[in-house]
Amino acid sequence: MSASPLDTMHAKTVSSPTTSGSRLKAAWFQNDPLPERLDFGLATDRSTLEQAFRLQHDQYVAHGYMDAHPSGWRLSLHNALSATRVFVARCGGHVVGTMTLIADSQLGLPMDEIYTDELRTLRDARGNLAEVSALAVDPAYQASGVPILLRLIRMMVIYAAQTVSDLCITVNPHHAAFYRKAFHFQDIGGLKQYGKVNGAPALALRLDLALARTLMRELRDGHRMISKVYEFLFHPANVEAVMTQLVKDSRRALPLEERIEHFFSRHEAWTEASEADRAYILAGCDPSAGRRLRTHPPDHPNQGNPLRLAMA
Repeated sequence: MSASPLDTMHAKTVSSPTTSGSRLKAAWFQNDPLPERLDFGLATDRSTLEQAFRLQHDQYVAHGYMDAHPSGWRLSLHNALSATRVFVARCGGHVVGTMTLIADSQLGLPMDEIYTDELRTLRDARGNLAEVSALAVDPAYQASGVPILLRLIRMMVIYAAQTVSDLCITVNPHHAAFYRKAFHFQDIGGLKQYGKVNGAPALALRLDLALARTLMRELRDGHRMISKVYEFLFHPANVEAVMTQLVKDSRRALPLEERIEHFFSRHEAWTEASEADRAYILAGCDPSAGRRLRTHPPDHPNQGNPLRLAMA
């Protein structure tokens, strides 16, 4: 679920890339000057992660999706996984937007809490899943919330498209149409009450990343897109800029052991976790290499460059 800026954009219309009549009248999401002044990338240090977790916490509390926590952070055990990535938008050094990518693992995905059967079917048919989680935008930037969201999702999709088959997400039913039309997410689970967000209603959606890889390849080969959204998201120059930033950020990621010690040593997400789950997470630490975070978990299918974009 997300503390979403989408409530502010009902007057805007974003249409499906697969429909012949889906052209936008104006690229409002592209022409907003404010996001162009922001820096988008991975959270790679304590300060940036703290700000992202605090922004998630404050916006989730404000929307009634969680009760205030003494730490001022919104954390789950999935945040301690070596493969979890936190994407941020920053103005100067201040985090103004964030979302998190959680790879499927022995811990499952957060949405397994209410969509276990649906995810089991998808895992059996598709393979590598990941979940989009913890979207939040600073209230002072809500007027540009959707353009910020589009740029964060672009970076996350380009990152995930290397190895993930499907991006899954739980959304408020009021926001589902945006994800279906703008990104071609498809329904995988019906309306349910979600305990992780204080019982708020949720729908489960998924994005087939083969579509994103195809669109990136076709734009690279010079084909035109019907949808201005996809043309904006996956123009080759934009993809190259995103990949350059991801490579740069991945080289300076906060070591996993340091992340666990700083954020989880006294947090109930860790102290109440099972021994098996803690051991699984700590297996991502590599003492023989100076306690550096692995670039991918041991069973990761991409054994080459961890940021090589798969375009097949």
